[in-house]
Amino acid sequence: MTLKFTTIQALVAILAFQTTANAGKTQQVSNWGDNPSRLPPMMVYTPDKIAEKPAIILGLHPCGGNGQQYYRMTSIPSYADRLGFIVLYPTSNSQNGMNCWDANTAKSLTHDGGGDSQGLAGMVKWALNTYNGDPSKVFAIGGSSGAMEANVLAATYPDVFNAAVSYSGVPAACWAGSPISTPFSSDLSCPLGKKASTYSAQQWGDLAKGCYPGYSGTRTRMMIVHGTSDTAVVISLLKAQLDQWSNVMGLSFSKNITNDPIMNWKKIEYGDGSKLIGYEVQGGGHIPPFQGDATMKFLGLM
Repeated sequence: MTLKFTTIQALVAILAFQTTANAGKTQQVSNWGDNPSRLPPMMVYTPDKIAEKPAIILGLHPCGGNGQQYYRMTSIPSYADRLGFIVLYPTSNSQNGMNCWDANTAKSLTHDGGGDSQGLAGMVKWALNTYNGDPSKVFAIGGSSGAMEANVLAATYPDVFNAAVSYSGVPAACWAGSPISTPFSSDLSCPLGKKASTYSAQQWGDLAKGCYPGYSGTRTRMMIVHGTSDTAVVISLLKAQLDQWSNVMGLSFSKNITNDPIMNWKKIEYGDGSKLIGYEVQGGGHIPPFQGDATMKFLGLM
């Protein structure tokens, strides 16, 4: 796993320099309120022209990264400039200094359990109040460890997040029972697909529902992207995530669409495609290239 983690670090370093000129401004915010796991200050991106009741997007970085790195890694800020939404870029300080999100402890895998997930939900609540945001348009987008945490947030705070987008993630609670949720964990049965080969859709669904016992409201919509050649978080985790959320939402597979949104991407639709979709990227590695239009359309912002 040392080689794999080095590869991930190299990818993060390359993507960190894929900057674009953005018209808005950034600021550091530390006093957003609820922060039981003591997350460091988040970076907030605000476009020059903010919508009357803006959407709020939480951008979640990979292992080894931080909020500023993820700000540079995708084109989300350019869409904020066009569409007027607010972007929050938090930074993890957990997992033995590796800056991976806590996707393994009972605290983070429980609604208001005192972990990273609670602090991240607190950031969103602060932003809704500060910018008069639209509570029906709160979204999480993440890559790798950030994608894993996006799944965790969908399970622990379905009352906060309308939709979540996972680029190379794992199902919610897949890491449960592991000492840490990083490539250096002594238990890699989650990212290497050992659990995916044995768990049923019902078992995955029960794990997600167990993160917020008794919740009976609307569930977080999910968009899940995964490359077939990913060696750090293997391709079987795409099906595992789709199994989990189709079970939670009570949806059935409907159809595949080839070369959507671009060549070598296969769209996997459940139901009418508005609540759950997957993308299998043929030959894609870890964290496939961000598809801004497809992502924003799924969120309902375009």
